[in-house]
Amino acid sequence: MTAITKENAARILSDLIALPSVNPMGRPFTGTERVERRVADYIENLFAPYGVPMERDPYSAMHENLLVTVPGRTNGPALLFESHMDTVPADDWPDRAFEPRWEGDTLFGRGACDDKGPLVSMILATLAVLESATPPPRPILFLAAGDEEYNQTGILHFRDRNDSLAGGVFGEPTNCLPIVQHKGTIRWDITVHGRSAHTSRPELGVNAILGMMDVIHALKEHQCELQQRHTNPLLTGPLLTVSRIRGGRIRNAVPDECTISVDFRILPGMELKPSREEVIRRLAGLGHQITHHECQIMTPPLNTLPDDPFAQRVLAACREVVGPQAQLSGEPYGTDAAWVTDRTPALVLGPGSIASAHAIDEHIDIAEVVRCAEIYRRIMVD
Repeated sequence: MTAITKENAARILSDLIALPSVNPMGRPFTGTERVERRVADYIENLFAPYGVPMERDPYSAMHENLLVTVPGRTNGPALLFESHMDTVPADDWPDRAFEPRWEGDTLFGRGACDDKGPLVSMILATLAVLESATPPPRPILFLAAGDEEYNQTGILHFRDRNDSLAGGVFGEPTNCLPIVQHKGTIRWDITVHGRSAHTSRPELGVNAILGMMDVIHALKEHQCELQQRHTNPLLTGPLLTVSRIRGGRIRNAVPDECTISVDFRILPGMELKPSREEVIRRLAGLGHQITHHECQIMTPPLNTLPDDPFAQRVLAACREVVGPQAQLSGEPYGTDAAWVTDRTPALVLGPGSIASAHAIDEHIDIAEVVRCAEIYRRIMVD
């Protein structure tokens, strides 16, 4: 277990923060190499001395995965441990985002907790298993995934090629507490069409912005109704959030178009396509000319039952390391874990706080990275 040390965690995490792996998030991609390339190179070099099977999978022009396989004592279904290599941009703090900065045991930098902190915990746990004299009971698949932050294409590509798993642990900042359920996500744009006219004679046109006000009000009403119909003891209710709006062309013309971006969070038990179609039907009743654009993402909820044996094993490992106060819980965000929950029990578990993710001065306590590495290791060898 010599791999799991504060010194190793601090060194590797500092190095990874200094290797930017920024996902363009739908903006034009101007890079000369895949987003995750330098991080994958670094991880591959860490595992090269152990002679374990590794597969670099450049599955698109922009993104790639790295899969490390640790053979087990049996050849049965493997345990999957996945963290992603990409980060969100750091446009709001570019001067220091990729220069690791320490304040005591706290490390600051883009990706510190989302998701390079959990990634380092998985690296250390996997190295510790390799350094031990005993193979794990079953094969371990350590997947350093690409493109989690935008389209989740890395886990989808892995899913297409791997269908036999004994369980999955997905590294995201959860303060080392196990998450068994989270919401699904549907994102798409909605455009209301109007008719342009001079603003001195607005009655000659159709104001798309006023029509969009009706749409937004209807979305708010629909959210309230959904929250009455769908409840979950581990999660807050469904949410319909308008995250962007743009409309109008010039100051003195009635706007002939207005577009919003919608972020729809659904609960376990709600289906993706029917939930979106219900929104579309409701807005059709407003009488406006509306276009619903293709979905940017449609991710199912995570729905692992708390009494599942694998969930209970993970909880036991957390309690051994963190303490008896650890409980299985739910979170409102979405993760790659949702893409395997129909095949195997999956949990989300990692160091760091979601409150720091995507924020200026993102940070993590290095002791928590070490603590989570030990939790991962115990799950691997149990």
